Amino acid sequence: MPIVSPPVVAAPPPDRSRQDIGAEREARRGPAAIDDDPTGGPPDAVSLVRAGTQPPHGERVTTRAVALATDRAYLPWTATAVLSCLRAHGGGVDVHLTHAGDVTAHDLRRLAGMVDREGGRLHPLPVDALSLGRLPSGVLAHGGAVSCARLVLPEALPHLDRLVYLDADTMVRRPLDELWTVPLDGLPLAAVRNVVEPSAADRLRHLGADPERYLNSGVLVMDLARMRELGTSSQLLDVVRREGERLLWVDQDALNLALGAGWLELHPRWNAQNSFWHWAERAERLLGPDAVRAARADPAVVHFEGPWLCKPWHYLCDSPHVGAYRALLRQTPWAGTPLTDRTIVTRGIRRLPARHRTAAFVRLVRTRRLVQRVRTRVSRGGGPTAS
Repeated sequence: MPIVSPPVVAAPPPDRSRQDIGAEREARRGPAAIDDDPTGGPPDAVSLVRAGTQPPHGERVTTRAVALATDRAYLPWTATAVLSCLRAHGGGVDVHLTHAGDVTAHDLRRLAGMVDREGGRLHPLPVDALSLGRLPSGVLAHGGAVSCARLVLPEALPHLDRLVYLDADTMVRRPLDELWTVPLDGLPLAAVRNVVEPSAADRLRHLGADPERYLNSGVLVMDLARMRELGTSSQLLDVVRREGERLLWVDQDALNLALGAGWLELHPRWNAQNSFWHWAERAERLLGPDAVRAARADPAVVHFEGPWLCKPWHYLCDSPHVGAYRALLRQTPWAGTPLTDRTIVTRGIRRLPARHRTAAFVRLVRTRRLVQRVRTRVSRGGGPTAS
């Protein structure tokens, strides 16, 4: 099984401050071209990147490029993922951001300012500009165009041959240089296997996917040139339109159905999922005990996948990396974003022993759902016992 291990990060020289390094980059790159249009009109990609960074027509570009996708609600977490990536590399990364229509020009300028200060370049791309076509209603209910954006990046970025895609709920801890250069042997992409919970395995088998070799789409090494050759984007969109009403994890299900076993497997450290801690035994059986233990000890990318309290912005998140994540969030333009679901009840749950918190929170969620159903029935005039 091909495995790619992350490099060891060298510490920066102690006699050079972040300000000194930033000043050196500033002198090398020249003035910024950030559009401060007072009308607030939507800026194009050129107005939010360094002057002269757009490639001439037809020119191939090999660069340290990452891509993410977001809507406005996820901007604080997207900014944190981007900042973690830039800090892991000391800048010098092109950030391609596909974004929903609710992301404003002001939002993009705030993010571009942060990326610029950290030595990177932001390339925004509206989701509406992507060739996604009409998506099934089931897809729209589970992430919609933002979730599917990664499926058409080969055509959306024709000047790029490779990039690393990152979910917005990731935190980069180590440089990604190996991922930008690892040979894919003619395969379109590389990823880490997903640790599928037993309750989801039957659904995947029914779809035609193998739950034992099911890739997680939170960190993808995408050979865009090879994907264009193979017509991978068309194949993926065909799956989305044909199976859309049955896809729960839309982009991830589509990738697994379209590619089958045709992808390179990476070391788990490149996508250290919550399941490595929460379902350690299952993860070790699937991926190997040594690999999972190495991923837990020193993950290159932490992926806070999963619902509710798995997210580092949730008040009850207990990830060992939640402190580092929140420290990064406080250094973004969205530093004042409050944690979600901080209530009297969840504060009480937090006082419980750690082994009891998840069960208590699950009961809370079930109670909330029951209350919401009753409220819905009452609002419709059926009374609390109406069927």
